[in-house]
Amino acid sequence: MARRRRANKRGWPENLYEADGFFCYRNPIDGKRYGLGSDRARAFAEARAANNHVALQRQHTFLIDRISGESERTVADWIERYREILADRNLAPKTRDAFRQRLKTIEDKLGKLIVARVSTRDVADFILEWDSAGKKRMAQALRSFLLDMFREAVAAGWIETNPVAVTRAPRVEVTRARLTLDDFLAIYEQAKKFSPRVCRSMELALVTAQRREDIRTLSFRDVREGRLWIEQEKTGSKVCIPLELRLGAVNWSVGEIIQRCRDVVVSRYLIHHSVHQGRAKPGDPVRATSLSCDFAKARELAKIKWPEGKSPASFHEIRSLAARLYAAQGVDVQALLGHKSPDMTAVYRDVRGADWIAVQLP
Repeated sequence: MARRRRANKRGWPENLYEADGFFCYRNPIDGKRYGLGSDRARAFAEARAANNHVALQRQHTFLIDRISGESERTVADWIERYREILADRNLAPKTRDAFRQRLKTIEDKLGKLIVARVSTRDVADFILEWDSAGKKRMAQALRSFLLDMFREAVAAGWIETNPVAVTRAPRVEVTRARLTLDDFLAIYEQAKKFSPRVCRSMELALVTAQRREDIRTLSFRDVREGRLWIEQEKTGSKVCIPLELRLGAVNWSVGEIIQRCRDVVVSRYLIHHSVHQGRAKPGDPVRATSLSCDFAKARELAKIKWPEGKSPASFHEIRSLAARLYAAQGVDVQALLGHKSPDMTAVYRDVRGADWIAVQLP
């Protein structure tokens, strides 16, 4: 799949490029480039002819495929089967929605290809479209999704090898700065000056190590039997945290922070509106975006100097900070975060150069 054309090159034949007045054609099958000189009209005509030839090659049905019946199996056909495989997996609603959208994207771009004839080049060009557009996270996610989709096709006997396996994964450099404890405390001091709600949300995020979306929906009904019971919105993981769990770095316990969330406003939610705000009434839950905006306001007031080339830490970085602090304390961080894989926990514990690594004496 050729990369998306810029506005000034709309109407150009696919796979045709120009540099310093000279044109060249890039074969989408093997990536080889061919010079076409400086004659624009001739270059356009030859590029269109080459594109037609490539299209015929890709649509050609091999005799062995006709005999075996595989000529009738397209990527779109496999997607229908793959949907059934996904339906049998225990996926969270948001994950299902994301996967549904990815399947639609793949079907739109690759659906007509014979599944047994999908090449590594087909996959690489498809991923390149997103990577070249600066959507590296999406390119990474689509490659991972395609890898699983074709892995299942191999297991089902539809194809012999996985064409995605040898493609290069897009490199994604995280530019958001990590949050240190000193940064957190500086922001927390500013939050004290304008909003108790911001303080409560920051405290709760730090002692529970939960995501923003879960912090906003926590209710007093989730507190029972000496524990805080949480069903995570993103993954569906179920975590119960003892109320006596104490984060030594700040000397706050989960139970103490929950108690601080009780105020003069009667509400079922730990984090709630105290006054009328827009359509929200006192006691209503706070939107996830409001938590981020409130945190950002306090962060700007703290005037923290972030590392060069890094964007300021967001509210979500409190989760990583909590993971690192609890890990140093000896707490089972993987269980606390609700991760099924230790690899994901390691991502949260990665300081990205924000902290010094102390060498301990034996």
